[in-house]
Amino acid sequence: MFSMFGRNEFNPFFILAVVCTAFIEAPEVFQYPEKIETLVGQDAKFQCAFPLFQDKSKIRVYWWKDREREFFKEGQDRRKRFVVETKANVLFQLGNVRRSDAGFYYCRVEGEFTGNGTGTKLIVWGSPEPLKISQTQPADGSLWCNTSGFYPPEYILSWYKNGQEVMNKEDIKHQTMDNLTVVSSLLKERQPAQHGTVYECKVSHSSLSVPALANYTVNIDDTSNIFHLPWWIYLCGGILVLLLIFLTILCYKLRKHKAHKVQTKSCSRCSEPIIAKSKERKKQDPGKKSIEMTPRNPSRTENATNASAKVKKHHKKRSEPMSI
Repeated sequence: MFSMFGRNEFNPFFILAVVCTAFIEAPEVFQYPEKIETLVGQDAKFQCAFPLFQDKSKIRVYWWKDREREFFKEGQDRRKRFVVETKANVLFQLGNVRRSDAGFYYCRVEGEFTGNGTGTKLIVWGSPEPLKISQTQPADGSLWCNTSGFYPPEYILSWYKNGQEVMNKEDIKHQTMDNLTVVSSLLKERQPAQHGTVYECKVSHSSLSVPALANYTVNIDDTSNIFHLPWWIYLCGGILVLLLIFLTILCYKLRKHKAHKVQTKSCSRCSEPIIAKSKERKKQDPGKKSIEMTPRNPSRTENATNASAKVKKHHKKRSEPMSI
């Protein structure tokens, strides 16, 4: 829309005509152009022309902005540069223009004569370009379209899906510190888009000769078609698995300890009756063991029998009463 953005060079014949007019008529200070339209971040150049000075060193030119009480000072702001180009022309350059720089600028010339400039109006526009499209979540088909800061705040934003306009969007406006408008538009999709789907965000604005466009093509791999659960479900599942493993190990150790304890008690109880029974059998049937051992060692058994018979006979003799 604005073809003069960034173009502040002027025809030298125009400067000569201004100077000649000033000599013919009453001395007057002219400013050109009368209006500068530029975008945020670009540079703006203001020219101040006046009748020809005989000595360039005697030229003193001051610049100020409307509704400000002081002149601009050299070195006060690095964005401001003052240049005396000729004996009849000075330049004021404002770099990296901001939205707050918009307004009227005037020059004042002092020297062989004194005069104020006619003024130049600076209009600062903000373009919504560049646009940026981003996806909200990998498993969600919703998209964001974010604009850059622009001015004026009027705009038209549209979404297209495979060339067809879609209306399920929600625009959120933000205001920057420099009085620029930033828009974040959310395109809500009920389900994830298929592979190869093309989305387009289109913004129309007074600072643009053609609408700003941003494209987004859905690219889904075979592995990404798997349904993704929320992260907290995976976390809870991992904690549950670890808890089950811990409980399983604990139960196994308790069962093993209990089985070992029961086995120890049963063996200690069973060993005593067995030993007692064996002793009773020996007392009740002392000759059984000797009978069983006879075939293993007959001579030893026979000797033991004879010895026991002699012992019994001796006891009988001692038990008989002695005759007096």
